[in-house]
Amino acid sequence: MQIVAKNTVSRLLLLILTLSVILSSLSSCRTLTNDGSIKSKEEILSSVSASLEDGKSNHTFVREYLAAWGVPAFDQGKFQYLETRVIIFFNYSEMPEAEAHAAATVEAFISEYYDNIDLTDKAAVTDCLLDCYVDALGDPYAVYRVAEATDDYNTDMSGKFGGIGVLVQYDHDEETLMISQVYQGSPAEAAGAQVGDYIVGVDGRRVEEIGYLNAIDFVRGKIGTTVNLTLLRGDKEIEITAVRGEVEEINVSYQTVEIDGQLLGYVEIASFKSNTAEQFKEAIDSLETAGVEGIIFDMRNNLGGYVSSARDVISYILPTGKTIVTYQYKNQLPSAYVTRNDGNVDHTVELPMVVITNEYTASAAEIFTAAIRDYSIEGILDATIVGTTTYKKGVMQNAIDYPIDGSTITLTVAYYNPPSGVNFHGTGITPDVLSELPEPVFDEEAGKYLPVHDTQLDTAIEELKKLINVN
Repeated sequence: MQIVAKNTVSRLLLLILTLSVILSSLSSCRTLTNDGSIKSKEEILSSVSASLEDGKSNHTFVREYLAAWGVPAFDQGKFQYLETRVIIFFNYSEMPEAEAHAAATVEAFISEYYDNIDLTDKAAVTDCLLDCYVDALGDPYAVYRVAEATDDYNTDMSGKFGGIGVLVQYDHDEETLMISQVYQGSPAEAAGAQVGDYIVGVDGRRVEEIGYLNAIDFVRGKIGTTVNLTLLRGDKEIEITAVRGEVEEINVSYQTVEIDGQLLGYVEIASFKSNTAEQFKEAIDSLETAGVEGIIFDMRNNLGGYVSSARDVISYILPTGKTIVTYQYKNQLPSAYVTRNDGNVDHTVELPMVVITNEYTASAAEIFTAAIRDYSIEGILDATIVGTTTYKKGVMQNAIDYPIDGSTITLTVAYYNPPSGVNFHGTGITPDVLSELPEPVFDEEAGKYLPVHDTQLDTAIEELKKLINVN
């Protein structure tokens, strides 16, 4: 989840500190810049060991230790710019002591990168050092991204990307991708792809060799470019060529089902991206028009996304002005996300509802679940949570960018609390009704696991019917 600091005073102080850091960095480069030679791994580690043993070093920043210990030349201005912001905003735990942090950074750099990059490439060395620096923070959600990776991440989170317009499922038995849906009017449809086809090759590379995640990345690409796919249809392989177009990811799917004369709505939210709220509103409008008597929200395997997207989704359920989540940056006053309308009528959902969760319901999905639970306790909603305890992630991340080249550091900047005020980081959200899926059964004759019946959905339906009948 990404959020942006809004405190004007903090921004001003940050700007002043930034200018001071940059000036300090420039003035100190003469004494800290490498002499052009590259020390061996043993020489660098010896410098680190000697520094730790004598205990006389008194540098303030990790960057200063790195330069003093003789790591290959790196962009000290960039490193200091980002390091200063990490010190200001990092809020997962206490910042590591600078010397120990620097030592961990160097050890990781030597182990992971020293023999694998061009040590004369200052930009590459800087990127690798920053990657190790971030890992040494001890924040499991922190990551350093170069500009290209940042662009890819932002594109992914927009919910729109260059692709061919298919949904795929990984087939473990065949070690390939099965097309489960072909979007209407998509490049894949125009190229002749069909539901049930297996993607076994992308531009001549076999999926079983490159892995399914790489295969998905290779299918995506710049709009207007072509991708060649090898499809397995029945027992025959065929080749198709698709021209990539803009594809909108489906993060919200929905349907109606009639059970015992009651029309129920089912909404699955896969992720909270930039386009999720728009799709969610379309789903709710359609279900309400159909006349459903209650709605099931399936949040299983939803790993989260933007907290602002979760807020906009919940805003279509709750009245305007209701607190969704509160959070607090380091050394700042608490802030809150509250429900809002988008300039239209303040829409609310006044139907009974059930939320299904599992151990992969995380982050923004937990915010959604907690808000539904808490406002149900208050009597504003009529809801029940069904499933298993959620992922237990109650912390918020922010992306800090380096404006010169577009690289970013994403790190934890705050713990967030649901409307109840009780943070669930490390504990998760316990459902009102516990329901677990049965263990999969392996069919020896078929050589694969048999499909598991969705008992959690069965429980959700029964609980929703109870809420409807009570009303």
